[in-house]
Amino acid sequence: MSPRLSVAGAVVGVPSRASGPAPVSGVPCADSMPLCRSRLVPGQRRTGNASAGPSLVPARSRPPVSIRRRPPVKGRPPMPSRMPDQTNAPPPSGTRIRPVPRTGALRLSPGQERLWFLDGLHGDGTEYLVWLRMRLRGSWDPAVFARAVTAVVGRHEVLRTRYRDSDGEPVQVVDPPGPADVTVVDLTGGPDAGTRAAALLDTAAGRPFDLRREHPLRVVVVRLAPTEHLVGLTLHHIAADAWSCDVLLRDLDHAYRALAAGRPVPAPPSVQYADVAAWQRARREAAGAAGIGYWRDQLAGLEPVLLPTDRPRGTRRDPSGDMLAVDVPRHVARLVAAAGERYGTTAFMTLLAAFQVLLAHRTGRTDIAVGMPAAGRDVPETEDLIGFFVNTLVLRTDLAGEPSFTEVLDRVRTTVLAALLHNDVPFEDVVAAVRPRRDPARNPLFEIMFQVLHTAETPGTLGGATVWPLPMNATDAKFDLVFTVCRTAAGDLRCVLEYAGGLFDRTTMLRLAEDYVALLERSTREPEARAVRLAPAPGAPGVPATAAVPAGAPVPPAPAPAGPVEQVVAGIWSRLLGVDDIAADDDFFDLGGHSLLVARVRTALRRTFAVDLPLQVLFEATSVAGLAAVVTAAVRADVSRLSDSQVQDLLSRAAREGTR
Repeated sequence: MSPRLSVAGAVVGVPSRASGPAPVSGVPCADSMPLCRSRLVPGQRRTGNASAGPSLVPARSRPPVSIRRRPPVKGRPPMPSRMPDQTNAPPPSGTRIRPVPRTGALRLSPGQERLWFLDGLHGDGTEYLVWLRMRLRGSWDPAVFARAVTAVVGRHEVLRTRYRDSDGEPVQVVDPPGPADVTVVDLTGGPDAGTRAAALLDTAAGRPFDLRREHPLRVVVVRLAPTEHLVGLTLHHIAADAWSCDVLLRDLDHAYRALAAGRPVPAPPSVQYADVAAWQRARREAAGAAGIGYWRDQLAGLEPVLLPTDRPRGTRRDPSGDMLAVDVPRHVARLVAAAGERYGTTAFMTLLAAFQVLLAHRTGRTDIAVGMPAAGRDVPETEDLIGFFVNTLVLRTDLAGEPSFTEVLDRVRTTVLAALLHNDVPFEDVVAAVRPRRDPARNPLFEIMFQVLHTAETPGTLGGATVWPLPMNATDAKFDLVFTVCRTAAGDLRCVLEYAGGLFDRTTMLRLAEDYVALLERSTREPEARAVRLAPAPGAPGVPATAAVPAGAPVPPAPAPAGPVEQVVAGIWSRLLGVDDIAADDDFFDLGGHSLLVARVRTALRRTFAVDLPLQVLFEATSVAGLAAVVTAAVRADVSRLSDSQVQDLLSRAAREGTR
């Protein structure tokens, strides 16, 4: 099975094989990680917009999703015989995706837009990369494989697409088919070949993409012996997710076999990712306020759940991360399966319920919300495409009243099913509607992600060679914690924790994982007991998750923008936000701003003042007065390099902007 959890596989209980293309290579949940993982576990820095994530969780299977019925439990409504179709109004063109003309500007999908923004915010980082690393053994020709890569890049437009800024709006630039970026290195018989090969793959995996100039795929092949090769593929998340990895490997296998046999390679799909992006945008507009209304009500007043840390949280997010894994004893895994049969829940719901109980015990809170990735591949045309489809859902459960574990299961079940009914609302729209408090050191709405991955344990083949996945250690943390439970076809479970190394010690996270396993056993053995009392006592307390904020004095009247720069900034905000009477101390995000509008503010400031401010600065200077001060300082730094005529032109443009 490929590394994915779906409504079918995780929530409903349908085998995950029905959720997408047959995987080319086995993906064991061993050595801490599956074959294809992303350094971006869904989410982003707490900078005012969406979580972006890998499609580790497909939203639906190929046929209409059926829920496996279980005997009803007294006092609990039975699970529906079918998952309802995604709610909200259908797109104007129906559910079919149709090709769009390539003559005009091609807009990005909502998910791509947030990744484009994040790349601009942290363009020199590697948080937004997806990579595969594998060992191939057997008869295999790197030259044929390089041709296969070129063929697959020709087949999928998204693999030969660049992204540029057009008046503050990102657009796609699809290039014609051409040779792919494939590097082949022969280390046969050389000294320290294994070490050198690993270094080559690490270098390729750790180099950022320039999305304006580069295509989002690079491939490195290292030959260690005539019948042994290492292959590393690195993609930017804007073009791929984990489901895409299966599609990519399958298409590479088909292309390799066709080229080796002298046959034509498979034709490109009739629908490409750019067509999906246009369809998603149309569906987004047609959905209206219904879906947004659900999320606004569901997440109103939510504060992210924060675990006590071993070190204080800085003012900016530290991306350094680490990883560990803990196996779940088989008898506990059997208890989880039995609980689902007894109480009419899926394994995902049972595992999530125990995790949220543990978080409640560790934090002392009863309002517990975690993130969950959903694939967003709702229609058949998307199943064989490479691209970024993932969306992020927030699962908020109320654990007030010291409920029993069976009562927690009821609440989690209701939460999960309701979230899935509204999973077509882009997460960035949810964040914009909920308008959480901004903090550059945190993600919006949640800092803890929970997911369940179905994994396989046997190798596959690629072009006739046997493929073995190679693990890669996590080096970047997009959240405080990503808690993954891997499930094999045999029902075995393993917990994999990717966490912020700047906040937590390894021993702290190990204890958390062990406590989760203990709670999982106790809660499934004693489901009628008060859930929070089932959790093991935590170790020594760390740094408190939140600090008390003293009540402030009465707020004085808001000052009006003073001086030409503040007036220009206020004017730009007014046009973009549709808000009049902006005060000097008004906050951009409190007025309804979001990350993509930040990029447009940056473009407007560049046009007006000829200064190119880093995006991060616009998230730190969120008031009119604060941003005006930054602009003034930047102009003063640059003005000494301008001629008299350039200075006069700059002043004239600023004056015109201030009167608009």
